[in-house]
Amino acid sequence: STVSPPPPPIDKGLLRDLIISLSAAAARIQCQEPRLLDLPAPCYVLGDIHGNLTDLQFFRKTLWPAGVQTRAGDILFLGDFVDRGLDSVPVVAYMVAQKVLNPYKWWMIRGNHETREVNGNVKTYREGSFLHQCTSIFGDDDGRQIWEGVNDFFDTLPIAARVGGQIFCVHGGLPKELCQEGSSIQMINDIPCPLKMVRRGEMVHAMLWSDPVPPEREGVDNMLDKHGFGLSSRGCSCFGEKALDIFLEKHALSYVFRGHEAQQHGIGLSKSARLCTIFSTSKDHFQADAKTTCGCVLVDHGSIVPIVRGDAPKVVVGGGGQGGQGA
Repeated sequence: STVSPPPPPIDKGLLRDLIISLSAAAARIQCQEPRLLDLPAPCYVLGDIHGNLTDLQFFRKTLWPAGVQTRAGDILFLGDFVDRGLDSVPVVAYMVAQKVLNPYKWWMIRGNHETREVNGNVKTYREGSFLHQCTSIFGDDDGRQIWEGVNDFFDTLPIAARVGGQIFCVHGGLPKELCQEGSSIQMINDIPCPLKMVRRGEMVHAMLWSDPVPPEREGVDNMLDKHGFGLSSRGCSCFGEKALDIFLEKHALSYVFRGHEAQQHGIGLSKSARLCTIFSTSKDHFQADAKTTCGCVLVDHGSIVPIVRGDAPKVVVGGGGQGGQGA
């Protein structure tokens, strides 16, 4: 039997330049986009990837096997592309390449891990840190160049999206500023681009970091203010059902989709099924023996279809939409 020749060596200098160039090209595209994207249905909405190339490959084979450009619908990611998982570099390289190839079909919004403060935190995330992975693959100098170039791209990511005019998509949660008298959802478009620093107490910080209040805290005296906001276990803002009521009514919306919190079954519904948390990685968030999966959601005309790895999709809202194949 013949022995296959070994693969040619990888030119890491060329790869470094390619990732930096792609990141800069994708950043230039995003600088022309609004900070609040308005996307039509159909649209596939994916949550956190967290450096998990295996699950990203599952979605690629399931949702766009012949290429993003062949799909009728757009693709929207809700942030947190890097950290925790050990393939952050190839994941982000693929994501920026798709943005350059498909600028009007491939959309990304910013998560809390798309900040230098978090993805440069080697002490907390160790080998799962994006910075650590850059320097371990490319060396200190080249690795930091890539890390900085990708973060320059992250600085240009939109902050939120509205899908089909009815679904508000964000990484973390609702900011108090958008629930106050006289506020407009267009305030999101006033957020600077690029945005290098995300400071605690600002509207953007809440959108990247906040969580819904757990059910047991709803209605507890002094936990939430009169608008339904309080403080989460992360030390950031959190929002309850009242805040969600105010937000949806004020901005003529029906649902909020977000990521940010691990979901053992890929998708979680709360707040009278008007809040959907989507998690698109099945690894690095639960005990090793826990049975986990990942999911995404198809927003089609008149229906919302969850697609969970291992399950057949089910129409949960409205009707008439066709889901993709489960796997």
